[in-house]
Amino acid sequence: MLFTYSEKTDKKDKHSYIEVTGYEGSIRDLVIPDAIDGMRVEAIGNHAFSGRQDLCTVILPEGVRTILGFAFHNCRNLKRIELYDSVDDYYDGVIRQCDSLEEVAISIKRGWYEVVRNFLADNDKRIRIRLNIAAADETALLTFPEYVYDFNENTMARTIQFSIAGSGMFYRECVDRRCINYREYDRLFEKAMIDGGEVAQDIALGRLLYPCELDEIYRTKYEDYVKANAEAILARLIPRADKDREVKEILKSLNNGMLSSEQINYGIKLSSELGLTEVSAILMEYGRPDRSSEDSEFVF
Repeated sequence: MLFTYSEKTDKKDKHSYIEVTGYEGSIRDLVIPDAIDGMRVEAIGNHAFSGRQDLCTVILPEGVRTILGFAFHNCRNLKRIELYDSVDDYYDGVIRQCDSLEEVAISIKRGWYEVVRNFLADNDKRIRIRLNIAAADETALLTFPEYVYDFNENTMARTIQFSIAGSGMFYRECVDRRCINYREYDRLFEKAMIDGGEVAQDIALGRLLYPCELDEIYRTKYEDYVKANAEAILARLIPRADKDREVKEILKSLNNGMLSSEQINYGIKLSSELGLTEVSAILMEYGRPDRSSEDSEFVF
């Protein structure tokens, strides 16, 4: 066992549990076990994995209730964390300075979104939250833009003036402890488009792929945006498609009347230039004019 850990006693009911405090040796994909020495793992300790440059992915078990301060702080290569909504206590700085973090995947089994709020509050950069919602048997893929929180001192008035740049803070306010306001999230898309192309692309594609509580009016807005920016989306996705199965599925799904023949030809030409024959075949197949609307339904 390469994990370092300590035995703890719960203050309320006096049961014993394990707090993981680290890992000896190098590891790229960290999977915390459900139990150690016959006791359930319920906590990740202070600075347990802080500063580790080897970590790329982390999976926490359902029994984890506490993530203590700076547990994964400054893990510069950490890209993805997977956990459950079992976390009740989330301390400061858990993912601070994790500059490569792209996605946090959370299984929602208790209907408890507090851990989502905590991750978003701990990160001011663009981040993708993937929610696997057990009660509804649905998935939601939500991109939250970055924001900049700044202040300036007004020496004449002897006051501090605060300002927020970027739509990320507004998007974060859509998450409550017990729910996500999807309608408000979708309403903010106008602000996201001001922030820049890539984040708006990710928001639109995520909502169309996983239309959890998506009203028809916003579905149409997202589809219109994707149609208008299809070439930029293809140019960004196609080079990644060879190593990313999800990107291939997105490319298949885009042909729900959203790609014109010119855009399809552009994608085929680009993928051919990159030597991505499978991607070219996907675009040729899904771009056939004889495909029925049922064949080209936007699904994932």
